[in-house]
Amino acid sequence: MIEPEQKIDLLNPNYSYLFGFISGDGHLYETTRNRGKLSIQIGIRDKIVLENFQKIIPYYSRISERIQDTNFSKSYHSVYLTIHSIHFRNWLKSCGLPVGKKSDIIAPPILPYSEPDYVRGLIDSDGSLGFVKKGYPFVSIVISSEKLKNYYLGFLKKYLNLDKTSTRNKRDNVYNICIYKEDAQKLVKLLYYKECLSLERKSICAKNIQGWVRPIEMRKNRGMKDWTLEQDSFILSHFIEESMKELDR
Repeated sequence: MIEPEQKIDLLNPNYSYLFGFISGDGHLYETTRNRGKLSIQIGIRDKIVLENFQKIIPYYSRISERIQDTNFSKSYHSVYLTIHSIHFRNWLKSCGLPVGKKSDIIAPPILPYSEPDYVRGLIDSDGSLGFVKKGYPFVSIVISSEKLKNYYLGFLKKYLNLDKTSTRNKRDNVYNICIYKEDAQKLVKLLYYKECLSLERKSICAKNIQGWVRPIEMRKNRGMKDWTLEQDSFILSHFIEESMKELDR
């Protein structure tokens, strides 16, 4: 085990991912006399990621399970990772993690970090990926914080050259940012690289997305006429202006 004096670093991909994941599914509590804890709660099916967190966090942690009725599911089976270490809690705060309710104010780390790994943590905690009913892939994320929304849109522009805008939806007052098709493929290729720390089910889905091929019927541009072999031959043997006039193109 790493001694408390040894620093954990956000430039390490695993810790950047961890911080992104905590930003979504973690909660930092503090009370009097420096007492407090970091708690991460997820569904039981993803328990292995908490076990992986235990392996990389250099402080004592405990995993426990709980079954309860919620607004979304009866007898919901969840699993918790709890860490009380003040060293770890101080590190989280030094990175910019707020104490208490954070969904509306969470922001990217204030220390240098690995961006793709951090964003993968956000997607694994508060995002989803898969295929729509029509068969093409998507990656979406729900964000409440204005600062985090602006960061994520900037990330898409920086790494994918993708210009996106987003407004809060009227029902939940949150941002639901979704990208599709080849853009989704580019994003998961960047985020879910080989042997990265991630939710296993989302890593598998990312591989399926990368294997998607746009169907022929989706490649046709609406309103455009197909080219025939005769037209191909004509345009190759005539000047552009003549071809445009003759073929009405």
